[in-house]
Amino acid sequence: MPQFQPFDPSNPNSAPSPLADPITSAIFSSVEEAGLAAESLIRETLKSDGNEKLLGKIIRVTPQHSHISPRYRSCRVDIESETDSNEHIIVEVQTSRDPNIMRRDLFTASHIYVKTSNKGDSPTQMATKMPRVIFINILGYNIRSDNNDLVQPFKVLYTKPPHDIAIPNFCGYNIQLPKVEEMKPDFNSGLYCWCYTLYTAHKQNKSIQEVITMTPALQAYTLEDTGFLQFCKRYNLIAGTETARWEYQRWIWDTMREEGILEGAREEALEQGQVIATENLARKMKEAGYPIKNIIELTGLTHNKIQEL
Repeated sequence: MPQFQPFDPSNPNSAPSPLADPITSAIFSSVEEAGLAAESLIRETLKSDGNEKLLGKIIRVTPQHSHISPRYRSCRVDIESETDSNEHIIVEVQTSRDPNIMRRDLFTASHIYVKTSNKGDSPTQMATKMPRVIFINILGYNIRSDNNDLVQPFKVLYTKPPHDIAIPNFCGYNIQLPKVEEMKPDFNSGLYCWCYTLYTAHKQNKSIQEVITMTPALQAYTLEDTGFLQFCKRYNLIAGTETARWEYQRWIWDTMREEGILEGAREEALEQGQVIATENLARKMKEAGYPIKNIIELTGLTHNKIQEL
């Protein structure tokens, strides 16, 4: 379970996690802003498999949007990239354990496949239009505790020999970020550099810049890979904006609530003498126009106390 520290948006030294939904979405806002970063992450992930590679050039990057089926059943994705070779790459970032994430991958893929065909298409026409769909699940937990690999590739195979690939245009990769702490450091691997940076920043509440400056090998990789450099610059830009930082604060409390640890975190904050930080948070939210009931829910302060701020 990820450990979140109480966050004070008024503190310029606070570092939003690069794995938080609002931060990730803001970084990968478009192909113009983050096309090189998306391509670097995707190519390094595929390279880990040895046999897979990106066939085209990325022409679109879209964060946080939904695919809707003809029956109006939707599925939401974190980041979707598209290439000029009819490839769709879905990147999902999941910090809390989700036993259904691979089922959601298949569900999302079905929506993408449906959208590529038109009414009246023959099976042959549908097959011709069907895109290549690649899933990259960046996980803040180990999805397979009995395997020590950083990356777990998966495909749809026949269950009886020969174990050929049943659906050639579907594949996925589960990236187990905690494995970077268990494996031998390998800064010659671009994917390891990505994973080490993301997980260290997330777990240790450090900014991307702080993590980079800790390791000369990461500094060298930043200069070598223009996509990774673009990601670092985008993080620095986004992390300094007030909007993103407040969205990050809401994400922390929402995540805590979902994991059932909100009350424990609040008690820990009080024990650490961070009452002032909590009141500052409530004051900022009040000034920003948040409803009182939401401030009460997120901070635990009473209605009278919030009115006094």
